[in-house]
Amino acid sequence: MTPVIAWQIPPTKQGGPFYRTWIINAAWAHPVWSQYALFLYDLTTDTETAPNIYLKGATHEFLLYALDPAHPVASGAHPKTVRWLEPANHGYQFIAESDEAAELRMQAVVDLIGVGHVSPDTDFRSQWDVLFKDGHSLKRS
Repeated sequence: MTPVIAWQIPPTKQGGPFYRTWIINAAWAHPVWSQYALFLYDLTTDTETAPNIYLKGATHEFLLYALDPAHPVASGAHPKTVRWLEPANHGYQFIAESDEAAELRMQAVVDLIGVGHVSPDTDFRSQWDVLFKDGHSLKRS
C-alpha cells in the first residue's frame, strides 16, 4: 500500500477561532525527519489573548514544523497531538478573503510539497518567500 503523502486532521473542537492542521510525509526533503505538520490559524476571531499582528490587515498565519522522528504519525492517522521540533521551519502571516480561501491556499502549498515542488526544509526559505511575497515572514533569522 502506498503511504498517504499529506492529509488534514479534522478540528477537535467546535467554535472558537478557525484552524486547520495537515500532516505531510516528505522523506525526500531531509535525511533525518520525514514528516511535517502545517498549522493554519485565523487571526481575526476575538480570543482571550490577542495575536501579535506583523502584517497590517493579516487575517491568517501558518507555521510549518518538522515532526519528531521518534514519534511518527501513522499514514492517514488523526492524532490528538503531534510532537514537533522547535523552531518552526517556516511561518507567515497573510491576508485571505475568508477562512475557506486561506485553507485553499494552504492546501495548494501542501500539494506542492507532496509532489516535491516546494521543500519544507529550512534551506529552501527563498521558495517560501516567493510563495508568500504578499505576506510577512515569522522567521527571525
